[in-house]
Amino acid sequence: MEMCEAKAVVVEDGGKEVVMEDVAFLYFRDGKPVLRNIVGEEMIFEDYEVESVDFVHHVIYLRLR
Repeated sequence: MEMCEAKAVVVEDGGKEVVMEDVAFLYFRDGKPVLRNIVGEEMIFEDYEVESVDFVHHVIYLRLR
């Protein structure tokens, strides 16, 4: 079975920045998106919301609230 992890991209000021690679899990804690990669490292995006998820290209887009 081939693994298809995602990457997290912040969309800001007309630009895009990859902020996390190999994302395996997305959940919400107190309304804030939390991303976990394949080795268990987590990032909490305090002031961000999920803008969209591209399932074909495995990208999670985040933007400021």
